[in-house]
Amino acid sequence: MNIIMRRLKRLAQAVWEMKRWLVGKIIKSKKREIFVILEGGLVQEIVNLPPNINVTVLDYDTEGADKEDLQISPVDGELCVINKW
Repeated sequence: MNIIMRRLKRLAQAVWEMKRWLVGKIIKSKKREIFVILEGGLVQEIVNLPPNINVTVLDYDTEGADKEDLQISPVDGELCVINKW
């Protein structure tokens, strides 16, 4: 293999490694969200939550809730009370 081909091969490998590294960084930094749908009952606690995970609790038991607490659910467009953990 001549010197130009060896250099191109090394360059291609370096580009491939940089791409893998960048993709890994994006995946780790991207926030993920879990929706907990609640009808009747209370969420007491969410434990061992990784730092890149957001949890949103959608409580559809809106009877007795203050009107200012009611929001539109991002899951189905219904009224609910939203709490983020």
